[in-house]
Amino acid sequence: MRFLLIVTVSVAVVILLWGSWQAGRRPFYLALAGVVVSGTLFAFATLFTEQERRVPAAPESVIANVQSVHGTETTYRLTGDIANQGEFPVARVQLVAEALHCPPAKTCEVLYQAPQTVSMHIPPGGRYPLNLSVPRPAPDIQAQRWRLRVLSVEVYGH
Repeated sequence: MRFLLIVTVSVAVVILLWGSWQAGRRPFYLALAGVVVSGTLFAFATLFTEQERRVPAAPESVIANVQSVHGTETTYRLTGDIANQGEFPVARVQLVAEALHCPPAKTCEVLYQAPQTVSMHIPPGGRYPLNLSVPRPAPDIQAQRWRLRVLSVEVYGH
């Protein structure tokens, strides 16, 4: 997308300069000066301003829960919520959706795992609804419950 924007702006600048060249030397030099000043200001703004960077955070700072599961022909639709308990706004979360089989008096066994990426701005203390679509495995599974395990978290930090 960024490449398309750069190409579009470049073509617009070339057309502007070509049109001003056709109009005469004075309009051309005025347009050229405007392009040079704008390009210089944009370069300085891009290179020398403080930008928010994505930095890793502790996976424990984000909690994701599954509240309901709906099976379709090709996917499982997991609905729940995601909460940021950290001190910085969240940018991206890597999750694993796990289908579990939990026999009585034993630990739960993972039947199926599917990685998921959630790119969402979640402010500190924020909680938002979460809807995920997990591909259905080839041999169908009979999961008793699902859980979302947080693998990694990226936050906006300075």
